[in-house]
Amino acid sequence: MEYTRFVGWDVHAATIAVAVAEAGRDPARFEGTLPATPEAVRQWVRRQPDAPTLLVCYEAGPTGYEMARLLSELGVACQVVAPGLVPKKPSDRIKTDRRDAIKLAQALRAGSLTPVRIPTPSEEAFRDLVRARTQAVEDQTRARHRIKSALLRWGIRVPTERRAWTSSYMAWIREWKPAEPPRQTAWAESLSRLEEANARVDRLTAAMEAAWPAHPLARLIQALQALRGIDWITATTLVAECGDFRQFRHPRQLMAFLGLVPTEASSGETRRQGGMTKTGNAHVRRVLTQSAQTYRFVPSLHGLVGRRLAACGPWQTDLSAISWRCQQRLYGRLRRVMARRGKPKALAAVARELCGYIWEIAVWVRAQPEMTAVA
Repeated sequence: MEYTRFVGWDVHAATIAVAVAEAGRDPARFEGTLPATPEAVRQWVRRQPDAPTLLVCYEAGPTGYEMARLLSELGVACQVVAPGLVPKKPSDRIKTDRRDAIKLAQALRAGSLTPVRIPTPSEEAFRDLVRARTQAVEDQTRARHRIKSALLRWGIRVPTERRAWTSSYMAWIREWKPAEPPRQTAWAESLSRLEEANARVDRLTAAMEAAWPAHPLARLIQALQALRGIDWITATTLVAECGDFRQFRHPRQLMAFLGLVPTEASSGETRRQGGMTKTGNAHVRRVLTQSAQTYRFVPSLHGLVGRRLAACGPWQTDLSAISWRCQQRLYGRLRRVMARRGKPKALAAVARELCGYIWEIAVWVRAQPEMTAVA
């Protein structure tokens, strides 16, 4: 479709700065500021004589996707673009709403912006649930660290026969009390914070477990569990953050999106590579790095992996072949890189290659006829 005008929006909680670039090479012009309300946006659209041929863009951020959905309902094309990929001049040290809107309009006309996938409201709600559990787990980890730090600072040693955070460990933690009254108060507060965090994790985990079988991509969530190290929580996180992976035309794009590719500074015949870029989706990168640790075990399709494959029903044979190839390659890869470069770099390399098999399963699932694979 040919667009007659290109509109850049600098969206904030209360205002929207608007700039327009006409088709051609003329500089974009600043049109003014709108209130960031649905009614103000509707009035702005009604004032545009060429609304069906407008293309609007704004940066992804805390304001979410509601403006894009509203414009779509009003018949106006809208792109939400990745903020980190907006072209920026190194010498440009002045930043205002007006300048940002003009820069977006001109970059949109030039085709130099990278749009992100806009999730449906139901997909976004499911992702909010997944991220809420992730935040609860982070709070639980911090509460545990405070408990262990307090015991260490007070010179208290937990009995060695109790593994950390098992039921016997928690029973000992609840029974132990310091002698000093002020310290008893501090200890009780720390325990209360930990118990609350544990309860939040349990509630959100139960809610996720009940919700994912009804997800539109439940077939993909089930199929991803055929890979070693990917349980239903990891698979749910992958789908909540990446959808059906349709936006990635090659596994390398998925690896770059997750920040698992190495940095590079090459010039002429010299090529220098560094650590991971870590510029992509941190939630998925974290769970994949955790999954990579399971590839230190000898490849096998029995045990937990076998039970997950059996739950795939008619897909078991094809997914078993992918899972076996994945285990064989990543098991050897982890051992070789760990011997040469150490464990952290080995886990990053395995997590990066695991993306390729995840992408392969996503493509394979999309090619299958409609059937129910979830047990």
